[in-house]
Amino acid sequence: MTIDAIISLFIFVVVYYLIISEKVHRSISVVLGAFILTFFGVFEDPDYLFKNYVDFDTIFLLIGMMLLVSAVKSTGFFEFVAFKLIHFSKNSFLSIFILLNFFVAFFSAFVDNVTTIMIFIPITLAVADAAGIDPTFFVLSEVFSSNIGGTATLIGDPPNILIGNAARLTFNDFILNTSPATLLTWGIIILYFVLKNKKYLKKNISFEFSAIEITKSNLIKSTVLLISVIILFTVQEKIGVHSSVIAFGMGFLSILVIDPKNVEKHFGEIEWGTIFFFIGLFIITGALEDTGILKNLAMILSKNFGSTPKLFGMFLIIMSFVVSGFFDNIPFTATMIPVIKMLPSINSTFVNLNPYWWALSLGVCFGGNLTQIGASANIVAITMLLKYSKRSVSFKEYMKFSIIPSLISLIVSIAYVEFRYF
Repeated sequence: MTIDAIISLFIFVVVYYLIISEKVHRSISVVLGAFILTFFGVFEDPDYLFKNYVDFDTIFLLIGMMLLVSAVKSTGFFEFVAFKLIHFSKNSFLSIFILLNFFVAFFSAFVDNVTTIMIFIPITLAVADAAGIDPTFFVLSEVFSSNIGGTATLIGDPPNILIGNAARLTFNDFILNTSPATLLTWGIIILYFVLKNKKYLKKNISFEFSAIEITKSNLIKSTVLLISVIILFTVQEKIGVHSSVIAFGMGFLSILVIDPKNVEKHFGEIEWGTIFFFIGLFIITGALEDTGILKNLAMILSKNFGSTPKLFGMFLIIMSFVVSGFFDNIPFTATMIPVIKMLPSINSTFVNLNPYWWALSLGVCFGGNLTQIGASANIVAITMLLKYSKRSVSFKEYMKFSIIPSLISLIVSIAYVEFRYF
């Protein structure tokens, strides 16, 4: 292991310790960690660092969606939708829970997870506010639904796009292979949430809304803007426009259309702590990739568990799941793709590689639920929960919530791949 690799691993461990212990704000921890890595020359070329490891597509998507949500929220639109949802569910808390999670999972299959979360969390918080209850359980369950739902299709999660391009798999291939596992896993986990919290969900709760003030004009504007965003995200590949461009443009357009006189107020709604956290995290995980740590991890897997197809498939899911809970799943996926491609040269029994593509997809996407920084949607949801409901969720508290449903998803995915493909 090189000096740069040792430095990268050391910084990664220290930063994660600070995040878990919460002794230092997470944004400060990751940004200073990134600074130390660049200061000691782990990255030879800073331009290469920002070009290849800092995902500015995600950064500008976040900024754009924060502006859009701020503008739409100022109209009272989310409270209006929450009121309609409650009315439709006939004040059934259980029905609202299932409906919200279903729509989050469904939209995440076709729209970026972060976008889905940023649209639905304000609605969820409005429902919780009307019911006078702590929204934490609802928000965290929707994080699970988003990450699981995104696994269902080729465009639902970035790792799936990488896998699809590398293995030349179509949208229909994912529908036929990852969607059944996604539906099964989502159904079991929602059932687990319902059974575990049945007393909470079956409470007789009276929903109280203060006078909902939303003009017809603002209602139409907000509806058109949100529907336009969802449609643009759905067809982004066909029109050749990046998600960041769509979100950034629609964010500013929403301010212009809804509230052009309070631009500075909406700029103040941008969560810069979250933006800096993502930039720092991209650099730290980029160092692990750049110094070969992730590649070595992948090679250990292939050498030690590549003796039989069935054994390799199982450990591929487990390793992908665990690694994605703590690392950015995009570089890990990119690292594992060539490893899977070279399997036939290691062992002639590896004839059909398709099962391993599905195992990798399920492992990296489901693993994002394991920790609060396992996926972008997790970080955004927890940030919004703190900002709008003043409710913080610590690393340990999130793990306490996530460990059992995460293990359920792991077991289901292993069983699905082993029984269907081996």
